[in-house]
Amino acid sequence: MMQQHDTLGRKIADIHAQIQTHVGNVGRIGIALYNADSGQLSTFIHSSDEQVPLERYQAPLAEVPSLRQLHESGHSRIIDDMATLADSPSEHTRRILAAGYRSSYTCPLYARGELLGFLFFDSREPGHFREDVTLELDAYAQLIGTLVSHAFSATRALRSAMALARELGRHRDAETAGHLNRVAHYTRSIARALPQDMGHSDEDIEFLFQFAGLHDIGKIAVPDRILLKPGKLDPEEYEIAKSHVQKGSEMIEAMMREFGLANEHYAQLLLDVIACHHERWDGLGYPNGLAGDAIPLAGRIVAVADVFDALTNPRPYKRAWTLDEGLAYLREHSGSQFDPQCVAMAERCFDDWRAIHARFHQPGTA
Repeated sequence: MMQQHDTLGRKIADIHAQIQTHVGNVGRIGIALYNADSGQLSTFIHSSDEQVPLERYQAPLAEVPSLRQLHESGHSRIIDDMATLADSPSEHTRRILAAGYRSSYTCPLYARGELLGFLFFDSREPGHFREDVTLELDAYAQLIGTLVSHAFSATRALRSAMALARELGRHRDAETAGHLNRVAHYTRSIARALPQDMGHSDEDIEFLFQFAGLHDIGKIAVPDRILLKPGKLDPEEYEIAKSHVQKGSEMIEAMMREFGLANEHYAQLLLDVIACHHERWDGLGYPNGLAGDAIPLAGRIVAVADVFDALTNPRPYKRAWTLDEGLAYLREHSGSQFDPQCVAMAERCFDDWRAIHARFHQPGTA
């Protein structure tokens, strides 16, 4: 098993401690990521002196004019007294005010000219962000931006390598871009809906979203005659098909070493996705026959997303089920094949799943 080192969140917390020592009166640091494909801002990492006021929050950048203007100008923003925004319709602003913060300093973050997201410094002291304070914070902002950019550059490189491997293996018809996108978005919606005490932070959820589409990468090592067979596999063929889990885990471990990522926190999260998405809640899955909570949460979530998408899209050997039929299958097998809480969250998010299916649907393909 790969060793887990500090998360990006812990590194930000260490920087926060330094800021409190050298600058003072900065009670909260928050980072919201921007997804260019969806236009959404999502809470990502935070460090605060008390209870976190804002987690698992998402909003379109287009509906946050003040931040959109910061992005367009490339400038930072100071709010000396947030009490003046008490009537703001923004949920983000209301929560920050309710937590007792009174002034803020917001910096857009960029990587290679592309918007990464926004960095928020909040203080309980009105008018705290004077010029001498912001000059010091700008240096920390550059460091934080570099850390975030580095983390996602590494994951993008890994995902690109995996996409190339799929292309060279010529198995793209088995895992189309639509399938990968849908599974990733279904996965993120379940993870965001689960109770926060189950252990996935906003940081984990973002990396889980990045990695969910790699769940079946080991299939590039499965022969065409088995992977693309239009009928039911015989027992020997099924055993060979099942080997894609172990092959995928071996491939990822090798690539992690090559990319120098083996000791990153999210390495284990990626391995959990690949190694555990065919385990079953009742222990009858493979490759290790894990059961219940012994199955890493990432694997339990992706299992629900993957099976639902496989059922509701056509395969050479079956028609596409309707979305309602797919949901009925999840309900029927909740507590046996699937984690009941993950199924319950899928039901809660089902309107979003309909939108995801429609957005990434390609008629006649998976």
